[in-house]
Amino acid sequence: MQERPRWIAEYQLQGLVTLPEPPAQQSPSPTGIPNPDIADIDEESVQSVINPGAMKILQALAANYPEYIRIDGAWIDELCDAASNQNMTLRSNHHFYLSGGTQSGKSTLAGVIINKIAAKSQTPAIVIGSDPKDDVTRWLCKFSRKFDGMKELKNWITFATDQIDKQKARVSIVGGECQGVPELFLAQDEVDSVYGGGKGLPGMVDADTAKDLQGFWNYIIKFTAGLKGHGVFMGQSPLSGETGFSRPSLKNVCFIAMGQTSSYILDHPQDFVNVKKEILEVLRQACEMLDKAGVRYALVIPTRSNPFVALIPEFDIKGLEQKQDFKPNADTVNSSKNNQQSSQQQIDWYEEIRKWATELGRRPHFQEIKQKWQELTGQELNEKGVTLLLENLGFPDSVN
Repeated sequence: MQERPRWIAEYQLQGLVTLPEPPAQQSPSPTGIPNPDIADIDEESVQSVINPGAMKILQALAANYPEYIRIDGAWIDELCDAASNQNMTLRSNHHFYLSGGTQSGKSTLAGVIINKIAAKSQTPAIVIGSDPKDDVTRWLCKFSRKFDGMKELKNWITFATDQIDKQKARVSIVGGECQGVPELFLAQDEVDSVYGGGKGLPGMVDADTAKDLQGFWNYIIKFTAGLKGHGVFMGQSPLSGETGFSRPSLKNVCFIAMGQTSSYILDHPQDFVNVKKEILEVLRQACEMLDKAGVRYALVIPTRSNPFVALIPEFDIKGLEQKQDFKPNADTVNSSKNNQQSSQQQIDWYEEIRKWATELGRRPHFQEIKQKWQELTGQELNEKGVTLLLENLGFPDSVN
């Protein structure tokens, strides 16, 4: 609060303060000078002029509080690197909750996180999820199985629980270090809607199903991290009373509150953050400035480090999808070949196949590219996998 007067003077940020009320009566104008009515102010126009300076202040804050204000895009990679560390004792940020309003980018960011962690999976990642909306959302990730619609929630719980049991069996064979075990993602959209404070959604999700979902989500958060399991949850409210997450569970979740939902978390620090009061004020100031400037941002609360406010970068969506398309997964790879991937996971096979296609100087035949992929990776693509590979190399309408 003490810094505000300096910011206002230095960066002309009138929009960040509450101006005093005008006097009840105006002084008479000097003789000969008209005193017209004051015109209405177009607030958006004013903000567009005065608030580019907000980014200058943010840069100054970032320099003073580098652990709490991030204006780079590397923070997403850092979260995902921690979540995919092959040394299981060093892992953190196993589970993610993304809160934000409609069209705030939750699904895109969830897809980015899944892609980045899945790209480091020792064997093809397993991605399953539930989108209760009847109209199918295009998430930025490839699913081994996806359940769409409210009626599918019970089937989703049954199927996902079975997948967790299978993951347990894989881990029991290789031990706690989970060598060669795939990353398992369990993604749930519309968490606060389908839970509905424990009552579900009238006429669509009954209370018993809501309670089953609550128990299932908390089970994922508490007991699947050691199995290379990742719960990825999305909703509009981050509050536990509306989502069904128990308060102990919250400590195991990496929260990403997008845009104005950050204010909910900053108003409930006992549930989400454990930082000094003055740092909470710094986070509030940063969020307020970014709101004013119309910049996409998030309040991020990792599981083993300080919370921070960060800008949300623009993602190379097509590039991410291509990378995920050609990471072998349960749909496109013969599972009997999976164990050969661990020694090869550092090689970008997609780039290798691209070089080969360029040197070939023509469009590869279906069987040629299938055989080349198997030679490079030891893995066999099915028809869908070959088609996707050809399309993204710039050869659509593949021919057998």
